[in-house]
Amino acid sequence: FFDKAEIKDLISYLRLIANEDDDPAFIRAATTPKKGIGNTTLERLGEYASAHKISLFAAAFEGGFQNEIGNKQLEDLLNFCQYINKLQDRAVRDPANEVLNDLLATIQYEAFLYDSEEPRAAEVKWSNVLDFTGWLSKKGEPSTEYGNEKEGKNLLELTQMVSLMSMLEGRENGEPDAVKLSTLHASKGLEFGHVFLIGVEEGILPHRESIDNDKIEEERRLMYVGITRAQKSLNISWCKKRKRAGEMEMCEPSRFIAEIPKDDVRHFGNPFNKDPEASKDFGKSKMANIRAMLNKQ
Repeated sequence: FFDKAEIKDLISYLRLIANEDDDPAFIRAATTPKKGIGNTTLERLGEYASAHKISLFAAAFEGGFQNEIGNKQLEDLLNFCQYINKLQDRAVRDPANEVLNDLLATIQYEAFLYDSEEPRAAEVKWSNVLDFTGWLSKKGEPSTEYGNEKEGKNLLELTQMVSLMSMLEGRENGEPDAVKLSTLHASKGLEFGHVFLIGVEEGILPHRESIDNDKIEEERRLMYVGITRAQKSLNISWCKKRKRAGEMEMCEPSRFIAEIPKDDVRHFGNPFNKDPEASKDFGKSKMANIRAMLNKQ
């Protein structure tokens, strides 16, 4: 039940209420439903947060970041963050059912479902949302157990309970094969069979502010963290060009890539690969493997 998209959407708000430094919850809540917070804003927010080793939520209130984006983008972002602050206050003060109902009304989640789904599918998903909020609200009501009165739980306490239940449900069902998205900082201490490091470019890793402030060694250690998460294979990619402030900029691969022993590296695609046919053959073999896996499903 907790794996349903509509339940995950709502839980992302609850997680953010309980912990504003929960970056995955921040991204999901900030973009579902749409609130005028686009990918460019989130990308810049992520870069700033990574460079200053703070959460996305905290970065939104930093003057240094606010100077990087337009007034409209900043207004939309701050409106969202300030709304989360209000929910945090209400989560410990007001009845859970009131906060949940107001949340659904404010983000217009029912309308979002009917705009993005077929009517029948939207109806089922909305019913699931109401079942979830109804169940959660009931869990928060005062009750009697063995003749003893039990106090009700506020929304913050209920959120902590739901987080634990969803985690336990995932363990009982077994961890499926899935892509796990993570920042380099959050991946410390973890290992994965296959790792993809994306955006490994000058200005991102190392971050442009670290280059200016002579903090290259710290960024190099961060690259090392990413590399050593991989148990079987490591894929590193970068963009040829990116759009910044509405203008296209050419990108340069990170200096750290050149520091990896050449015998351990295979290049595919520009700018290093000098054999386009080898790259094409590799791509075809990858697609063949993917099709084979899909046919087994």
